[in-house]
Amino acid sequence: MQKRCPRIFLQVSKLLITIYTLHNLLLNILMPYRFLFIPLLSFNLLSLSLNNPKDWIGITDQVMGGVSDLTISHSDGIFYMKGNVSTDNNGGFVRLSNRVAINSNDFKGIKFKAKGNNETYEIHVTLKGLKIPPWSYFSQGFDVKDEWQEYQIFFSDLERSSGFSAASMKARNIRDISIAGFGRDFSVDLAVKEISLIPNLSLIHISEPTRPRLISYAVFCLK
Repeated sequence: MQKRCPRIFLQVSKLLITIYTLHNLLLNILMPYRFLFIPLLSFNLLSLSLNNPKDWIGITDQVMGGVSDLTISHSDGIFYMKGNVSTDNNGGFVRLSNRVAINSNDFKGIKFKAKGNNETYEIHVTLKGLKIPPWSYFSQGFDVKDEWQEYQIFFSDLERSSGFSAASMKARNIRDISIAGFGRDFSVDLAVKEISLIPNLSLIHISEPTRPRLISYAVFCLK
């Protein structure tokens, strides 16, 4: 006598068929947008924002006897740096600095938007561990205009200022990231926003299928 499938197996079969139908429907809806949707989703999930004003502090050469001055303010997501860099008394820098907590090497740089007074500013990065002299850092300059521009500074492009660092230039070895006015007498007037670390990602490419996606479902009746 042939045994009939219990009701539960028939219900499971219907459920799997429904899932299969929804799966194909979703693929058909998303496929035209595959090149846009997936990369944006990946970057939004994995980028590391550095926009919390509580994480940033102002530092000047006054800590070593200089006379440069800096005022930091924050409003509507924008950091404002105003002051003066002076090389008097062997000084010559102001910084907006962040003691970052990066726990992996999955980041390759920093990006941000900035505008200002048509001057050259710098990104300064200091590493953890032994440094000789202790204030050694890596840097790269960027030029600002009076309109917002986006900048991407890659860690691999940073140049060592001087001296020696025991740690290598990798994301997880970074202690501080700073936005700096440096090295000459000039007025500082800089606005910065949308600061984040750039993730180490390549864009995901999904090609058209060469044949229809086939999914097989099987329901067995136990004897």
